[in-house]
Amino acid sequence: MKTPPILLKLLHQSATKPSHNFNKTASSKGDGGFTLLEVLVIALIIGIFSSIAAPSWEAFINRQRVRTVNDRVLQTLRSAQSEAKRTKSDRVITFSNFTTAPFDPPTATINTAPPQTSPLQTVTFNGGGEIKQGQVKLSAASCPPNNAPCTAATSLTFNYNGVVDPDPSINPTLPLVVTVAPAGGGTKQCAIVETLLGGMRTAEGNDCRTVPSF
Repeated sequence: MKTPPILLKLLHQSATKPSHNFNKTASSKGDGGFTLLEVLVIALIIGIFSSIAAPSWEAFINRQRVRTVNDRVLQTLRSAQSEAKRTKSDRVITFSNFTTAPFDPPTATINTAPPQTSPLQTVTFNGGGEIKQGQVKLSAASCPPNNAPCTAATSLTFNYNGVVDPDPSINPTLPLVVTVAPAGGGTKQCAIVETLLGGMRTAEGNDCRTVPSF
């Protein structure tokens, strides 16, 4: 049986018609991404910004640590004063002075006068565990207002009225300055007991006088 001429012609045309290159089309549409040079440039830019931001961030964190401890110091002083008034008995607050006996983190105790064997309260200035060893230091000092050199002082007694006992054998000369500073250096903050009535305030920088070795 002979193949019809029309069918032969159709078969011949389909055999000679060029086919589509699907692989080439797909690959041309799928190519994309970053070159190695672009990745290196991005990494360099990120590194530059990080080096600029890191010191500022570290200074901010140090200020926050110092502020946290200083607020706690002021709160502890006021707590000792309030307890003296409430109980109508002397309260002695004693700080771990970093210049003479380093406690890390620093601490304070509140006790009676004469002292009991175990303090009534012990406060650790560690920001609830957020401040680790070697991050802050504390100094308590008697700093006379006439710019005379400060001398180390570790304790302060509030009598039954909540005032500072003026007896020099009991208390240091006021003001008493409790200074907190970053261990690696930086802006200091302090809590100051200024008057015999127990007036207190906070300060920063040059207003926070310390013993010379601090």
